[in-house]
Amino acid sequence: MQRSTKISSSTIRLNQPDSNQAEVSLFGPGVGECIVLHIGEGKWFIIDSCRCPKTKQPIALSYLNSMGVNVAESVVGILLTHWHKDHIDGAFDLFTSCKNASLYFSHALNSREMFHMCALHKKDVFANTDKEIREFKSIIDSIFNSGEKGRLIPVSANHVFFDYRDSAQSTVNTKMVALTPSPVSTTEAIAQLADQISQAGPSNPKLRKNVIGKENINAVAIWFGFGNWSALLGSDLEMSTDDDKSWKSIFKSQIYQKLSLSKSSLYKVAHHGSSNGHHNDIYTRLLSNNPTSIATAYTPSNLPKRSDIDRIKSHCSELTVTRDINSNTKLKLDPMVERELKAIAKSRTVLNEKIGHIQIRITDQGTVTSEASESCVYY
Repeated sequence: MQRSTKISSSTIRLNQPDSNQAEVSLFGPGVGECIVLHIGEGKWFIIDSCRCPKTKQPIALSYLNSMGVNVAESVVGILLTHWHKDHIDGAFDLFTSCKNASLYFSHALNSREMFHMCALHKKDVFANTDKEIREFKSIIDSIFNSGEKGRLIPVSANHVFFDYRDSAQSTVNTKMVALTPSPVSTTEAIAQLADQISQAGPSNPKLRKNVIGKENINAVAIWFGFGNWSALLGSDLEMSTDDDKSWKSIFKSQIYQKLSLSKSSLYKVAHHGSSNGHHNDIYTRLLSNNPTSIATAYTPSNLPKRSDIDRIKSHCSELTVTRDINSNTKLKLDPMVERELKAIAKSRTVLNEKIGHIQIRITDQGTVTSEASESCVYY
């Protein structure tokens, strides 16, 4: 049986994990989410991207570089779970820096509709409202200019990213599987893209602010296993009333039974703990008893709310969130900037510059140790 280990407030380790160790590191600055995985044997995998508020560099690169990891060689994969800006900011920089990595993304984004949208897009240099499509277009342009089309790999439910069992590539059974999106979700997403393209014309030539309408329903949820230990990484996957979409599609497809996936003792809570990402069956069918839960905060929406925290805690042994959404920490601004902001802003949300980091390491014997940075909050 998998055992949960209490996450402690201590210094994050900056030594590289041993070859027979796995790592799950969750980063959240308040707006943004990134997961960095060590999958054994010096290989790394990055899920989603966000930037450090201070350095403006992708958090994953800053972290791996601080440990002396050769990102150009050692990062073997980057997964973009869905196309919301708090999960893809810095994706192009990641992709160009990690030259040995394949880029995985929802199958819907591998459609001719998405490539058509990229071709139509024109960057608005005076606005920062088109981050989603701009990041993807930059990657697509880079791929076609370099001729490295093989680095793009579309993902749908049942996709196996890697499976190192009795393999010379790993001394520990290591596997990662996509649980979503379902075929129904993918088809719906492509139809939405086609509808957006049809709206482009003289009145909307720049295709700004375009993103798939129900991205959270199409997000890629992940099962990651290392030896007898496993984690469920829920991305921003939301609930749907349709049994063929979202979390319900996982239950209906019986993917866990078909692929012999174990119940997980670690859960990266879906959609920042929001109630629209919750289903009781996640805890009864996909997770072991009293799992350890971790989550990123989303400060603009005050997630997770107190009611969300209480709900999650009723299903798990503990919950650690990357930062306190009620923090009153304010940044000292230049007086002139402060006056300008007061004049033009209807409301303001304070974003703490500290990056929440939860670091969990697992040995091939199943020993789990964990640390968290000082900005994290424990429940």
